[in-house]
Amino acid sequence: MGSQKILWLLLLLFPLSLYAKAGTGKVEGIVNGYVTDAVTKKPLPGVVVSATIPGSSNQTEVLTDENGYFRFVQLPGTQVTIQFDKKGYQSYKRSNVSVREKTAVRLNVECLPDEVGTDSDDSQSPILHLLQIS
Repeated sequence: MGSQKILWLLLLLFPLSLYAKAGTGKVEGIVNGYVTDAVTKKPLPGVVVSATIPGSSNQTEVLTDENGYFRFVQLPGTQVTIQFDKKGYQSYKRSNVSVREKTAVRLNVECLPDEVGTDSDDSQSPILHLLQIS
């Protein structure tokens, strides 16, 4: 009879332990978006998009697909730096992107080809459109 009580107690406590573990789990955010050519407005596949947490050596990289789309999942809720690199295009870095738990942040970027000069004061940096989606 004592073993049956222990079994019932374990059966009752098991769901509670799962609930407690789920409650302390870390919920993370998403950063996604599209990268296009600033001149032609066409999607840029094969762009290396890096996400780094400042002060840490942890870096995550993804490549844009044929539509210029990229997606990071499971980024911690903190400030991150996102960098865009592709041969033939100017690199672009966006610091202090706020990633919030249970929230998606959309970054749409237009990258400038290398041949577009940036020596004059009239030049434009890559355009970044930031949209926070709940």
